[in-house]
Amino acid sequence: MRSIFFILVCFLSACSDPTGKQNDNSRVSEDKTKEELLSLERKWLEAEFELDTGYIATLLDTGFISISADHISNKSQELKGMYDNISAMRKDSIFLDSMKFENAIVNLYDNTAVVTFIIHTYKKNKGKPAEKRTRFYDTWINRNGKWKAISSQGTVIEKDQ
Repeated sequence: MRSIFFILVCFLSACSDPTGKQNDNSRVSEDKTKEELLSLERKWLEAEFELDTGYIATLLDTGFISISADHISNKSQELKGMYDNISAMRKDSIFLDSMKFENAIVNLYDNTAVVTFIIHTYKKNKGKPAEKRTRFYDTWINRNGKWKAISSQGTVIEKDQ
């Protein structure tokens, strides 16, 4: 029994990087990937409020689906819905002042990532301050070195939650 334990310890020691650089490098790479995904999420939301659906289209995979309380939409339906929604807000004198991310979590699984966060928006509704918090659950896949969103689900958080 001791000889098996000794062989196992020797094997694990030989396989490990005594400098710890391999673990540091993978941690740095993972951190950079997480930062990249959060940056893409922020740019997506900024583009949405700027009505830049052309940019958003570059982030969405061809098989993208979006799920909300009342419908499921594909890529083209989602882009049209975003544009129509923000356009209607502008016509109703509702304008975004600022937004902030809360509770962002990025989980990586090889070439797939799940990003969850709350977006807290601050708006003016006909000149009066208004706030809204929405929880998002987005799934991304890395295709040929580029992250593409394959699904998104957003839920408005009620005031007392």
